[in-house]
Amino acid sequence: MAVVRALNAIPTTTLDGENDPTPERLMQAGVTVAMQLGTGRVQIIGTGPVVLGGDRVVRLSEAPLDRLFSRTRLDPVDHDHNRQLYEAGDKLRTHHHYAGLSGIAANDPNHSGGGSAAHRTPISETMERHRRALRIAESAMDAGDWRVVVDVVGLEVTLAAAGRAVGFGNDEAAAAVALDRLRRGLGFLAELWGFN
Repeated sequence: MAVVRALNAIPTTTLDGENDPTPERLMQAGVTVAMQLGTGRVQIIGTGPVVLGGDRVVRLSEAPLDRLFSRTRLDPVDHDHNRQLYEAGDKLRTHHHYAGLSGIAANDPNHSGGGSAAHRTPISETMERHRRALRIAESAMDAGDWRVVVDVVGLEVTLAAAGRAVGFGNDEAAAAVALDRLRRGLGFLAELWGFN
């Protein structure tokens, strides 16, 4: 909420999205932008370095993992376990981001998509190290749990959408199954990475 209040205090310009440059190009040019993930609405905040959350990328809507943690839905009974599950998910999100699998620069780690090999090859040792950590976690986890964990934590889709992706049509049932698989998967990651 502090970020949203800070953004409201800064004069902004909203892009129309059709003829304006992309947020990525604006950030490369040193312009600070904010983008609402749900609507895709982009605001130009300014040309100077506006520090609201650490860097020049500002999230205006909470990620599903953050929302589940703040509402103690990862483990409603044990708050310490709730924090451990969140920390495991946050570490996975960091690996996913630094592996180059988030946002515009996303690559297919399974090499099943089209394009040349250059688009799938990590461009740095850091990317390769984070991709290796993801592959180790994926190989040790149940495939159904992995799919939901990556969808919710890495790709930031809703629980209902993650549940629908694994075969459940009813939104309530899809969300319930996804939450169960997310808890199980994050519990496994917490144990694998020593958060227990």
